[in-house]
Amino acid sequence: MNSRLEQKALAACRALEELRLAALAACDGTDAGAETGTFAVSWSAGLPPGELAEQALASAAECLAESQPFRNGCVYCYACRTAACEHARPAESGQVFAGYQPTGKPYWEEFFNFLLALGDDRAERLFAPRPELLARVVGRQRLTAEQLDSFGRNSLTYRVWGQVVAGYVTVAEERMALTVQLVENKAHQLRLQVLAPDNLLAALADAPGESRSALHRVHEAIRGARRSMADISHLWEARHHPRQAAGIREKAFVVLRHLAHSIERKGRQDGRRTAHAEQRANQQRPVHTAREDLGQATEADFFRDRFRNSLIVLGKAGRAHAFNEEGCHITSFALTGDELERRLQRRRYQPLNEAERIAFRQRAMTGQPATDPAGGNGTPQP
Repeated sequence: MNSRLEQKALAACRALEELRLAALAACDGTDAGAETGTFAVSWSAGLPPGELAEQALASAAECLAESQPFRNGCVYCYACRTAACEHARPAESGQVFAGYQPTGKPYWEEFFNFLLALGDDRAERLFAPRPELLARVVGRQRLTAEQLDSFGRNSLTYRVWGQVVAGYVTVAEERMALTVQLVENKAHQLRLQVLAPDNLLAALADAPGESRSALHRVHEAIRGARRSMADISHLWEARHHPRQAAGIREKAFVVLRHLAHSIERKGRQDGRRTAHAEQRANQQRPVHTAREDLGQATEADFFRDRFRNSLIVLGKAGRAHAFNEEGCHITSFALTGDELERRLQRRRYQPLNEAERIAFRQRAMTGQPATDPAGGNGTPQP
């Protein structure tokens, strides 16, 4: 090979390495931990230096996102070795973190179903005429029971101690769940991670301005838990004897139990709202149109929500209404944009067959069980 050409190539490689390090520094990152990420830029003759710098900055940001185990709203995925993959966040707004699969891949489950799996007999209260906000503490043993050692079970990259799962919180007419995890990092520091959809995280961040809102009370409960956990983290970092560990862990779980209690207490406060407050709240959503839309609904407007085990009736202008199997109205909300299409594509919403539709409409409209023309009792088909 031409030695002069090789020298020029070496100089170009050194310049690109300097560009990479400068881009990482501009992203407030270091080279450590980012070596596994792919730093890529594309150059062609005549490319302005500013465009190359922008490429470098974007590529550095992606490298750091892949290498950092802590990412706002996300859990760490040991299967992909990043907190930036699609597995790191709940796919549905009502899902909570249910544990790691054997390969270290995060598993998410609808909050209602997760409570049932935990044997929590309060789960039905989530769909009562006046739904309650429920919370539950879950320990590390359940969350890592299936995870293999070779896929991060004992790793300190992102070591989950336990968590609080809670729901449902209403944001933009949609019921959402959240997970608050207690996690240890490689420096033996403890921190609380809130895992939730972006719009719920944003609503919690904006909540302090609404001093009487449900979101404000949840936000305040989490903020108080963070303050308490900061003190416990200092104790954990400074411990000198194994016998101290058990006491510190118990202190941490006292904070988690208090957080769960504080979130649920918000639900009890909501239950004390006056009739006037209830009426004002209903004016902000299409509750009063539920029976009218039910009566006018066509055969294509009835669905079963597989994730929440409720029956959905579509109305006009993007309205939607959720009912339980007995025909009692649960809530009303708006399906905006292509949200309905996305839920159909994910097979979350499945159309009711004719027998199910007739039986449900009669139960919902009259409160009486339906009878079919063949003389059956109208029980919906499985």
